[in-house]
Amino acid sequence: MKKAIILVGVPGSGKSTYAKTLNMPHFSSDMIRLELFGTLRTHHTEKDDQTVFNLLHDRVFSFGESLIYDATNITRTLREKLYKKFKSLGYDVELHFVLEPLLFAKYQNEKRAFEKVVPFKIINQMYKFMAAPRIGVDCDDVKIISQSTFLNDNTNYNDFVKLAKTEGIKSAVTKYVSAAYLPEFKNLGENHDTPYHLEDIDEHINMCINNSLDDLMLIVSILHDLGKSQAKENGHYKGHDMISSMYALRFFDEVKNIPKHIKKWDVIEIIFHHMNAHKGLSKKVIEDNDLEPYLVDLIYKFNAIDEVSRITNIPRDKKIYK
Repeated sequence: MKKAIILVGVPGSGKSTYAKTLNMPHFSSDMIRLELFGTLRTHHTEKDDQTVFNLLHDRVFSFGESLIYDATNITRTLREKLYKKFKSLGYDVELHFVLEPLLFAKYQNEKRAFEKVVPFKIINQMYKFMAAPRIGVDCDDVKIISQSTFLNDNTNYNDFVKLAKTEGIKSAVTKYVSAAYLPEFKNLGENHDTPYHLEDIDEHINMCINNSLDDLMLIVSILHDLGKSQAKENGHYKGHDMISSMYALRFFDEVKNIPKHIKKWDVIEIIFHHMNAHKGLSKKVIEDNDLEPYLVDLIYKFNAIDEVSRITNIPRDKKIYK
């Protein structure tokens, strides 16, 4: 059967370089942007993007054979639309996440030819909102490509969890996360700077860990807010659930000896939706993400832990998440 490989990654992560190794027809939004505008440095308006992707889709969906679809493709909503279109045309769809630490992606971006350099603010924004995949919703299979590891070699699942539980999340991150990714966790010990969380970020995670009564909720608690360190911006944490879901994806791709009763895709999905749960999972969210009833129950089970694991002067009956 013909195959569509959809590449996912921020500018500078190495998608186009990786695509060359696959020896398949390669359709790239960057190539079209350069063809139309001669540069990647400007022309990032909504109108310009629409022009680029209209042309890209005209070429891709009329091709009819196996191919590589190369764009940043960071959101699940966008990938879901691509998935449905490719499936309607008879393709198997693989997501190949080309992932590097943010600093490395920025470094590689700066080494590009002048007209191919993407502004840092765009890379930062994309990194914040890159979302983990869900098989059957935005792909048939997933592959992770990276020059950098997220964890140190031979990190054992039980050792990581035990250290987080006994000595706290900062100790586990410091010992087991690779040097390439450690800079992204420099804010982990800082205060939330918001009246909704008077405790530090790591203290909140540790409170969730202590309030977890089973192994599944424990690993969700450990991983769910790691993205706050990278997303922190003036007391706001937009995108931290997405970054956390990506850290969880990388964690499960590399950690050794995952217990059989821990289902990694359930953990990733609970983390992906943990902010939605504060507001209530809408029927649309449940249907769009194909959330089975048991998974909805688990998302709300973790939400109960997340809600009580904080220090605040805000009345508990006041709606705090908008």
